Parts: sequence; structure tokens; C-alpha cells
Amino acid sequence: MALDGTLLRQIRHELEGVLIGARIDKIHQISREEMIFILRLPQPTADGARSVKLYLSAGAAPNQPRIQFTDVPQENPAQPPMFCMLMRKYLGSAKLLRLEQIGLDRILHLIFETRNEMGDLIELTVAVEIMGRHSNIILIGEDGRVIDSIKRIDDTMSSVRPILPGVRYTLPPAQDKLDLIDCTPQQVEERLRQGKDTPLSKALLAAVQGVSPIVCREIANYVFTGDDRVISEMTSDHFDRLRFFLARVIEMAKNYTGTPTSVIDSRKKPVDFSFMDIHQYGGMMFTRTYSTYSQLLDDFYTQRDSIQRMRHRSADLLKILANTSDRIA
Repeated sequence: MALDGTLLRQIRHELEGVLIGARIDKIHQISREEMIFILRLPQPTADGARSVKLYLSAGAAPNQPRIQFTDVPQENPAQPPMFCMLMRKYLGSAKLLRLEQIGLDRILHLIFETRNEMGDLIELTVAVEIMGRHSNIILIGEDGRVIDSIKRIDDTMSSVRPILPGVRYTLPPAQDKLDLIDCTPQQVEERLRQGKDTPLSKALLAAVQGVSPIVCREIANYVFTGDDRVISEMTSDHFDRLRFFLARVIEMAKNYTGTPTSVIDSRKKPVDFSFMDIHQYGGMMFTRTYSTYSQLLDDFYTQRDSIQRMRHRSADLLKILANTSDRIA
């Protein structure tokens, strides 16, 4: 499962509808790689809420990197970590001006307005980078230099892109992929015809920025009506179906008309999610839709973590029973 660039675009749109003009009230760092921003809203939401909790994670499994609203209760450590205290120092009462996504990269910049020690208005940026084990939460000054980050990356860890206080912030190297929002189905077809003769789903993943494996498999599932074949096996009818379905996916991504959807297996375990309806599993799995992406992610990870805790407790119980049996014997 992966939060792809297109789904992040949908989340950004969801956050913008609520957060622009909101001010930071509290900042908590609930674990080594997770933070909560509590923001006061400029006006109440439709349900009367005057503040929201914004969850930011740069963690690997089980707390997958992401950004979203959350209603899940969280425990705060008795002593806030140093990075949390630094964020409070720089962003206390800061106002959110805008959110910027870098193309369809999984990078979201939150630009805040605040005052420096001289009382002058300045803009600071919180970069939320959702890139697997390279995910990070970075505070960037108005001069474009890193103030600090939740994960410091020195020269021994990356000679290409260190993330350290005082270092100029740079974006990750660009990939040679087509931006799903800015390309046409015809351009995707041309790229596929020029590329390696791999299964369509893998070829799409290599050619198009912003789409995760589940989206690529869904496109292949539609093109081949339940199958996935290599590019050389595609007929003109297959390419017609590809262009048609790609146009639908691009329209959903561009105009925010997708549906927050999770995929759940027969044991009620959530296994994946997307911004579009998923049909590739047939009757082997079922899907559940949500009114917001934040609700989807809250539910997905809460259920998954609950199942994992139950499995761990069962494994511990089995070990205790085995040890007891050995002592009795």
C-alpha cells in the first residue's frame, strides 16, 4: 500500500478547504517520527468545530508516512522532544497561508506566516516528505535553509541531499516520468510503446508520476478485462481502452472527483486504499468508501493496528501456554 502523489493531491485539496487562515494552537510530537498540530480555524466547520488536529508522520511501518486530519486520540509524552520544542518556538500562533505540492511528488509544503525575534512578518515552511523510509518533516526558514528536521540526514547517510540545520533545502532529484495531471493519454501511450516490454501495470508505474501499484493494476484490469499482459500483446482495441480509462483517471485526479476507497480482505483486514473505485480483486475482497480521505486513513490505520495488536497478544499467549506446558511436562 502507498499514499501516491495523486492521492496526496486529493488530501491537499481537502486540507485547503479547512485550514487556510488557521493558526497553530498547540504542537505535540507523539513519537519519534509523528507530530500533531492543533489549529484554530478562522471560522467553524459545518459541524461547529473551531479547531482541528492535523497528523503528520514521517514514520515507516506500522505508522506509514502521511498527512491528514485525525480524530484518533493520541498520548503525548511527558517531556516533549527537542524538535517539538523547536517547532513550538518558531511556529507558535503561526498562520497557515497556503499548501503547495511539488508536481505530483509526495511532498507537501505548508507555508506559515509568523513573526521573527524582531517582530517582522516572515514565512516559514514545513515540508512533509512522504517517501517511504526517506520520509521526513522539515522546518525551512525564509532564506531557504533548513532550521531543523525530525530526521537529520548527514553526509554519511546521503551525499546527494543532506538534511541538516543550516543546509540549503533542495528537492529530491526529479524522476523521468510523465505527470499524470499534465499529460494526455496519448503521451502515456507513446511512452509505453517506447519503453520496455513489461506487463502494463509495471510499465505504467515506471512511466507515470503520481500513481501507486494499485492504480496501475486497476488500469490494466480494465484494459484487459481482468488480466495484465505485456505491452507487445496489446492490440489497437487494448490501446483504445487504455486511453479511455486513463482519461477518466486524469479527470478524477485533476478535478478532485475521485472516491476515498479502502480495500478489505475476507478477514476484514484493510489491505490497500486509493482515490478511485477498485474492481481488480473481483469477489476476493470488498471495498469501503468514505466521505473524506482523512476518515479513510484514520479508519484504515486504526483497524490495521488493532488487528496487529490482537495478533501480537495471541502470539504472546501461545508462548505462555507453551512455556507452561513445558514446565508441567
